[in-house]
Amino acid sequence: MSVTKLVYIFIFISFFCYSQSDSALVKNASGKTLKRLGKNAMLQNDPSSAITFFEAYLKNNRIDAKAMNLLAQNYLEIRDYEHAQKLFLQAYSTDKEKCPEALYYYSQMQKSNGQYDSAKVSFQKFKKEYKGAEKQLKKQATKEIAFCDSVQKIIVIEKKIIITHLDTTINKVNTEGAPINIDENTLVFSSLRTNKKEFIIEDDTTRPLQRKLYQAKKENDTWKFTGEYGNNLNVPNFNTGNVCFSPDKKRLYFTRCKPNFKGEMICAIYVSEKNGNNWSESIKLPKIINNPKYTSTMPAVTTDPAKGNEMLYFVSNNKEGKGGLDIWYSIYDKKNKVYKTPKNAGKTINTSQNEMSPYFDNETRTLYFSSEGLGGLGGYDIFKAIGDGKKWMSTENVGQPINTGADDIYFTISPNREEGFFVSNRKGGNTLKNNTCCDDIYTYKHTQYIKINLKGNVDEMIDPNVAIPQATVEVYVRDKKSNDKFLVKTILSDNLGNYKTSLEANQDYFIIVKKTDYLGTSLEVSTRSITTSQDIEKTSLMAKNPKDPIRIPNIQYEFDKSVILESSKIAIDTTVFELMEANPEIIIEIQSHTDSKGSEQYNIKLSQSRAESVVSYLIGKGIAKERLKAKGYGESKPIASNEKADGTDNPEGRAQNRRTDFKIIGVLDVEIINDAKGLD
Repeated sequence: MSVTKLVYIFIFISFFCYSQSDSALVKNASGKTLKRLGKNAMLQNDPSSAITFFEAYLKNNRIDAKAMNLLAQNYLEIRDYEHAQKLFLQAYSTDKEKCPEALYYYSQMQKSNGQYDSAKVSFQKFKKEYKGAEKQLKKQATKEIAFCDSVQKIIVIEKKIIITHLDTTINKVNTEGAPINIDENTLVFSSLRTNKKEFIIEDDTTRPLQRKLYQAKKENDTWKFTGEYGNNLNVPNFNTGNVCFSPDKKRLYFTRCKPNFKGEMICAIYVSEKNGNNWSESIKLPKIINNPKYTSTMPAVTTDPAKGNEMLYFVSNNKEGKGGLDIWYSIYDKKNKVYKTPKNAGKTINTSQNEMSPYFDNETRTLYFSSEGLGGLGGYDIFKAIGDGKKWMSTENVGQPINTGADDIYFTISPNREEGFFVSNRKGGNTLKNNTCCDDIYTYKHTQYIKINLKGNVDEMIDPNVAIPQATVEVYVRDKKSNDKFLVKTILSDNLGNYKTSLEANQDYFIIVKKTDYLGTSLEVSTRSITTSQDIEKTSLMAKNPKDPIRIPNIQYEFDKSVILESSKIAIDTTVFELMEANPEIIIEIQSHTDSKGSEQYNIKLSQSRAESVVSYLIGKGIAKERLKAKGYGESKPIASNEKADGTDNPEGRAQNRRTDFKIIGVLDVEIINDAKGLD
């Protein structure tokens, strides 16, 4: 399916109907004319008329495989998976030499219709047989075979979720999209509202109907339509949709679309500021976001927890992407009031296929989005990934019953976090020409949502009865596989040293507590085994920042060598490594010392080598090299006498002098720290 068509279908769905004059053409036209009319209708992005012409043509030309393939493509365009599957198979069976790609799309339709085992066999057959020019299809078929296997893992995971189709005051016979909460009881969405059972050309400016923003209110647990949303957001001659709000609800981003001179649907992102109970006049974002050569749409906004700048995610078909529609992001520099050059969200998120409808959950630093290139149950599946910018943990399919073999898009989470919305063309919605033609809004609700609160307190290490107020508490999600950490939120302890924050189930958290003039401390909290709502209580003890070197206990080397013994690595891990993780700004000098045996020059060299071994070990554990300095002091700084008063050897004193210390010698620039966190 082309990107242009995707812009029509998913951003502002365009459906078409053939007119009375088309009906007369069908009745009187020759086969050659019908075929030409069908191809012309495809060029005009009119799949419904194309279907009418090709079906009429094939009644008398039953062995034209290419025409069957074109008819199948048009059924796919209007997402009639059952007819498309049947016709792709007919085209391939009639003449596999002329239509070898039809087998690939037949396999895709099997998958969309839930026939995963059969789809796998068909993809394997295509991979073995295909020798055509579209090499990307063969590569994708290899992925699809693996995807069909992974479907079983998705299906067997039981999710206790109730799915509800919103009523006909909201879901009309055409397509609805982009649902999002303003608050617990107010929903904003986009729609082309009509009760006429006909396909509408949405870019036909002679028609009064256009896609607009609307709202619904929750009354007795039921959502009901209440009218248009916004005082000046819907404007003539534009299709309007895809609203999202900044986390503080003071800024609103949305999309306006209309065809360009080539007939391509081009969308641009606008922003509006809160002005009392209304929204200010909308401003089109600059060209660095809205490149007029490409579509920019489906905005999603979060705030980076380090600097507080807004991060704008959006969808674009920019040619520098991974392929088709990709998800991009730009950081809004609030100090200078400029949007930074957009960057691709990276290969963890984007594939050679299409990705769309991002939604960023600010509470968990989780990006939800839909993809057709990451595998799943068929069509577009909804995925999630924890992270920011280009740095992400691995993606996860949200599974059934939210995902189906149809297109599942526009996932959002409500403020109570127990429920939310998504959009799907699955069977059971309002329909026009087929059971899966049209996108409707659905709500989901977790029947057993687990609420977890972390209740912490921060006290003095010397006297635990003394609370530390206004300590900064950084909450990270940790990827156990890669050991990467993703900053989720930053909070402050109150005047009694207490803090409280919510956590999500099935995650590993790393908490850093810090304050000026104190050494930061850390703790780990896992919610993976938690199956019921509960509070987790933790205490953090903080010590004043020391001015003197701190000894690393129990660190040993082989005699006369610098290689660290395995037993010593534990000592490093539980002292200097933990400290540097909890204090990402500090710079440490690793100091190694010897006793007085051997020459002074030799001891300097040996101690330097030993200090460098510790530094290398810490770098291998992920500590940035610019935060570490190795310094060998040899025998120059003893802390005990190497000899007794009578001149005899003092083994105990020498043992104390053979030591490794560390000392805080500085702090990194804040920009370097943020770069290390991926917050550029």
